[in-house]
Amino acid sequence: MPAYKSNLEVQIKQDQKQGMGLIDHEQTDTFPVWKFKGGSTTIYEENQVYTESAEMLPNKNQLLKVSKSKNQYEILLSVMQPPFMVVKDIKSSNGPEYPLVVNSIIRLGRVEYKVIEERNKHLQTFKAPCSIKSSFLSDSNVTYQCKFCFMEGRQSKDQLFLTNICRCAGNGQAVHLECLRYWVDSNINKEVTQFGLTLKWNKQHECSICKEGLPIRVQYEDEFYDLFTLERPDLQYILVENINKDKNLCNEVYLIHSLLMDNIKIGRGFQSDIKAQDITVSRHHATIKLTDGNFVIQDNKSKFGTLVSIDKKVSIDCAACSLQIGKILINLIQADQIQKGAPSTQHKLTQLPQINKQLDEDEPQMDDDSFQLENK
Repeated sequence: MPAYKSNLEVQIKQDQKQGMGLIDHEQTDTFPVWKFKGGSTTIYEENQVYTESAEMLPNKNQLLKVSKSKNQYEILLSVMQPPFMVVKDIKSSNGPEYPLVVNSIIRLGRVEYKVIEERNKHLQTFKAPCSIKSSFLSDSNVTYQCKFCFMEGRQSKDQLFLTNICRCAGNGQAVHLECLRYWVDSNINKEVTQFGLTLKWNKQHECSICKEGLPIRVQYEDEFYDLFTLERPDLQYILVENINKDKNLCNEVYLIHSLLMDNIKIGRGFQSDIKAQDITVSRHHATIKLTDGNFVIQDNKSKFGTLVSIDKKVSIDCAACSLQIGKILINLIQADQIQKGAPSTQHKLTQLPQINKQLDEDEPQMDDDSFQLENK
């Protein structure tokens, strides 16, 4: 176990130039910087000015709290916006990479993906919870009529009616799961790839009557049901959905299994395995691969970074990393606080499953110099 000194260095930077929550990591050395050092401390923010205090300051907004437990630092964030881990700034034994688990949101520029299902190396399957709209409770004593096949019946797991998943009302509010799944399957192209399977919708995934967007998965009681047909392999895998709703794009789902022949490239370049057609995405933005039996994502020196969502409480057990919250970049550095004889290569960054969480043109040639640390 590495031996730590008492302090953790916290650097807070702000980017006032970029919009839409993007931070240009090539220009981070020009940001205003606030530096703090403390074992257990609280950092407050008021009018974009940050102060550190070991005492409670009730008149100021708390940004984060740093505490130390058993040779490991814990960060508790008090923020309204979702926090993200900046993958390219991670300094650990495996380099700039971060594990992907169920419910992780991956942000590449303005494009977002979500891990909606995971089967880990122990072949345990976890699924991301559905939204309230996609979780429905129906009365088993009510007789419903399917708006596709016009057959009537009562709600049961053997004959599941989906109700209120769109704006249709009256007799048009209910539809058999199997009828809707058959209709959705007719609008999907399935392609076997070197990493698994790709599903792409030919047109918008929406109700053909009211034009309300449809989910790709619904929840009834404690079970999940896909609105498309997909046979899962008896292997370790993750199921990733493109959730970029701002671009009016059709749905995309990627099944990535453990028999992948090579690392998976993500970007807008022609040779990318998963293509993200947005100018804020580098040609080869990031890579998904298997490391020690876990799926991880690795940044490829992208301009706006590769971000992965985290909980508001995170343990820092690597030499250095960065958290992004809106336009704020928080660097957490402890490599220069490690005593001699305890190299930073002993550190790893881990991510636990987030099951209960509801939540420019060219690639740069080098990493930002402000993140290059020297081992003592």
